[in-house]
Amino acid sequence: MPRIAVNAKREIVEDFARVIRERKTEGPKPATEVISFRDERRNNIERRVYQVPIGLLRYRKDNGRIASDVMNYERLNGLIDEKDAAAQSILRQFLADKDPEKVEILTHSIAAHGQNEPAIITADGFLINGNRRKMVMEHLASKPGGSEYMKVVILPGATDPGGSPTLIEIEQLENRYQLQSEGKSEYYGFDRALSINRKIDLGFSLRDQLRDDPRYAHVSEKDLDQLPKGPQVAA
Repeated sequence: MPRIAVNAKREIVEDFARVIRERKTEGPKPATEVISFRDERRNNIERRVYQVPIGLLRYRKDNGRIASDVMNYERLNGLIDEKDAAAQSILRQFLADKDPEKVEILTHSIAAHGQNEPAIITADGFLINGNRRKMVMEHLASKPGGSEYMKVVILPGATDPGGSPTLIEIEQLENRYQLQSEGKSEYYGFDRALSINRKIDLGFSLRDQLRDDPRYAHVSEKDLDQLPKGPQVAA
């Protein structure tokens, strides 16, 4: 993959973003959340939590958990256009097949207690954190007690304060959440290696990725230099 400019912005699909703006409603308490975006967690900056219809939210094909599935599919069938409804069904199936046991556990949890923490989406509704929760909540929506809405924090758009996130900021955000040990399914093996390499290709260095990992956050620069120079250090 050719190196992309460090400050390259993620393209926002304005039609999708407009519908999100029109259909979002104030979420239940807690009404705000501090997320690991830019320096917001360090500075305790809060963002609003909204409710958005599940059908307006979309899976990202660059989700590291399904990186190998996407790569294999595209090699055989051509590129996946994540804006397309058929492509969304393909991505959903990849998620369902990836870790059935953990999906079942999550299904029981949400059925019993509802959605605990908000998902994180781009301004046009693509999920950075919360892909499996969307999949499960779609399944539960038609069942007693199910909800047709997800609680989400919406990242800024082009005209919002701070501007829309760069491609690297999206990768940083995904990296930070997937390296936290909170009982969520992590990325394993080849998927993890592909995710790390994609981030490196975008300019998000392995050293910076490791700094988001609690195991290496306080390691000195000298000791970091002694670690193996490859994806296995964070696998």
